[in-house]
Amino acid sequence: MRRALFPALVLACSFATACGPAAGQPQGPDARAGDGAKAFEQVEDEVLRDLAAVDRRIAQRARVTPPPEDLRRVAMAAVLREDPTVVVVDGAIDPFSFDARARGLASAKQKITALPSGPRASERDLLARLVEEEEVRLEEERALPRSASSLVRAIVETWQAPKNPREAADADRWLARRLASVREAMAGSNDPATALDVVRARELDDALDALERLVSVPGFTGAMQELVRVRDALEAAGAKPAAKAHSEWTVIARRARAHLGITESPDDLARALAAAEADLRAQAEKAVASAGLGPDDLATSLEKHVFVSGPCLDAVPGSRVRSMAAPLEREPACHLRHLVSQMEDERERALALAAMHDHVAIASWALDVARGASTIDEAEARHRLFVPVLPDTRARYERIALARPVAAIGAGEAVRILSAGDPKTRAGAWSALGDVPFDVARRELGAIRAPGH
Repeated sequence: MRRALFPALVLACSFATACGPAAGQPQGPDARAGDGAKAFEQVEDEVLRDLAAVDRRIAQRARVTPPPEDLRRVAMAAVLREDPTVVVVDGAIDPFSFDARARGLASAKQKITALPSGPRASERDLLARLVEEEEVRLEEERALPRSASSLVRAIVETWQAPKNPREAADADRWLARRLASVREAMAGSNDPATALDVVRARELDDALDALERLVSVPGFTGAMQELVRVRDALEAAGAKPAAKAHSEWTVIARRARAHLGITESPDDLARALAAAEADLRAQAEKAVASAGLGPDDLATSLEKHVFVSGPCLDAVPGSRVRSMAAPLEREPACHLRHLVSQMEDERERALALAAMHDHVAIASWALDVARGASTIDEAEARHRLFVPVLPDTRARYERIALARPVAAIGAGEAVRILSAGDPKTRAGAWSALGDVPFDVARRELGAIRAPGH
């Protein structure tokens, strides 16, 4: 595992974005179409490698290993700009290297913009939207300390254990430096838009638990010391009273547009979710009674299927972007549609309908709080879960609604899309589409309807 706080030697390299025809060679329509597809595939590969070099999370989602020359090119840009903030970890820019990430995204966007519209226009659009999503993510993660839990989780998710004491020492210095920046941001932030609230403090504490398990080995003394200091600072944030209702919809709406393709007004979205919630409760109650499911059995099963985390993807032949693992904002929806697509008997159908209901209820919690309509307690009283859950489970749902509102709202939006026809049929068709923003899924699934619809 190679880590460097600032690369000492960097070699420049360049990449072509398209190949033109040889001089004097005739180009008929089929040949030009073939050249267009080939040019797109070449640029698509370059863009995915660019993104993988500046964010290991994208490398994992796209299953791309950036070659050394891509890393050198990214590092060269940092050297030329005298950027002291960049850190190269395990062959990629670490998530706190915000300016280097921004340069990588800008470079990728330029390459896509230079591509002419052609036979792969829909894939080109999805690739462009992938870059736009990551620009919004970067904007969100710059807002320390509020974004600290996301950044710490990014470290955990992409962690590679050091192979020897020297690598461990490098990793220790790097982690100590990044944790110190989180602590300093916590101490210096008086802006409500970026300061840690109680819920995000708990989210960060959970993320630190996962990081602590990784570094509780010899060689990480500095990182452990900084981790303890961050926890001490978290106690103050955790002691603050719960926030009163206030709107953050302007910010949330921008993220929902980028990651989900949602453009509805919050009031329209709230009405649509409320209607879906009522309809699903009625359907689920009938299905649960028919399947003979008891409340305890149902509650235990639902805990395994409501807001599932972890990689979720579908292999879509001919599309690298659609075959990527879903981003965190669409991950719960991906797991949900897989559940719905696999229901075979009355019991599985009842469980799926109840899970769909609870995803919508929690989406309503997130929306009501984000638009300033209510506090989380008021939202929970208005949008009840299908069956009572354990306190720890409810606390997890609350943190998702408050700290990850786009993912919560996205799951509710996915339910609305599935409910526009036969859910099982539409879930299977959606899996054939792969991971796409929800406006794309809604459009491409538009022709699919259940009998009688």
